[in-house]
Amino acid sequence: MAIGVFGLQVAYRLKRLEVMSLDDTHGWFGGGIPYPNSTSTVDRIDFSNDTGTANIRGPLTSTRYKTAATGNSNYGWFGGGGPGPVSIVNRINFSNDSTTAAPRGSLSLSRQYLAATGNSNYGWFGGGAPATAIVDRIDFSNDSGVSLVRGSLNAPNGRFGLAATGNSNYGWFGGGAPGPVATVDRINFSNDSSTASPRGPLSLTRSEHTATSNTPT
Repeated sequence: MAIGVFGLQVAYRLKRLEVMSLDDTHGWFGGGIPYPNSTSTVDRIDFSNDTGTANIRGPLTSTRYKTAATGNSNYGWFGGGGPGPVSIVNRINFSNDSTTAAPRGSLSLSRQYLAATGNSNYGWFGGGAPATAIVDRIDFSNDSGVSLVRGSLNAPNGRFGLAATGNSNYGWFGGGAPGPVATVDRINFSNDSSTASPRGPLSLTRSEHTATSNTPT
């Protein structure tokens, strides 16, 4: 789950080992910019029948772009973005996605161009503009409060326009600006209060890109 083109975000149900389900068959795309305006539209793709136009579902609570999104097998959380920036977090109920997304507790600070990843219990939102290295953690079982600030990215001057992905144990935040850079930081979900660990870099410097992953083995 990562920052995308024009801030378009996707929250999708992964077949993670701890939440295996035969229902994990859809992807949701929310917000973005069809210039010159932003949108609150949420589209749903059916993975088993992906040749047609995506279905329009219930919207986000406001028009938004440059957001980040993550989720588990039941819900998707869209956080931050512009115009603003904002600290808004919206939650989509995958089993009832035709209604407007529910407003939940906010991020710890307003930002855009951030990235997010998560496992079945928590979501981590990292970086963003104005340039910050802060990583916030949302507790999916108690998402009505302000998200907790955890350990930062390994970027003293902050990072924005980055991408993130992960599995059930770790999250990787790669690339971004200022720079752009090829840096990859890894968050250990079981010990997320420390600064993210620098890992091997991307093959080239870049920002405003996207990331995804497959099922952990």
